[in-house]
Amino acid sequence: MSEPVSNRRLILQFICCWFIWLAVQVGLNSPIEKYLTGWPQELALDAIKLAVWLGLAWWFIHQADRNHQRLTLSNAKQWQPAWRFAAGYVVWGIIIVYLLGEFWLAHHDLNVNHTFIPQFWGRYFLVVGVSEEFLFRGYFLNALLQKFSLTTANVIQALAFASMHIPRYLTTVPTMSPMLWISNLVSVFLLGLLFGWLYARSHSLWPGIATHMTWDILVTLFG
Repeated sequence: MSEPVSNRRLILQFICCWFIWLAVQVGLNSPIEKYLTGWPQELALDAIKLAVWLGLAWWFIHQADRNHQRLTLSNAKQWQPAWRFAAGYVVWGIIIVYLLGEFWLAHHDLNVNHTFIPQFWGRYFLVVGVSEEFLFRGYFLNALLQKFSLTTANVIQALAFASMHIPRYLTTVPTMSPMLWISNLVSVFLLGLLFGWLYARSHSLWPGIATHMTWDILVTLFG
């Protein structure tokens, strides 16, 4: 009879993810951002992100299947669209209105940020949403929901999701003030809760992916 993934295994897997991503930031991403520019830089960073995050998620799910450990949703099931999940469209619309309104109030216009380059459509629209949702909602939350209530499981994965951003803050953005660190981590935690709720209620990765992509690209475009 199958059993849920153990707490010990989930903790070790997350620690493994955290240190792998720290090593990638130090050994690969930071040198790439220093020595490459333009599309070569962007394609290299995108390939690394996809390989690491999607690879880890796939491997953890594969291990769970091989060891007959239960996940809440099968991998095939969670990749099916949730076209009838009305709340997903509502949340997505609210996110768009909220961000555009915030940027309009802050800048009195919606001019594209002068630092935005076309390559960011890959990193902040196509790559991040898919890779991060698959690992944290498609695996970690998927496994946690077999053991805990939605509230508890969602808080745990959102905390882990926020802490997974620390390696980047430590390496590629070293000049952030302590208050900006805290602000960013709180924002990522709250977004993790939202993405987790969308996943659990829709039984699909796609509402979270769409909302995640929209948030990242709008913040990059107008922030």
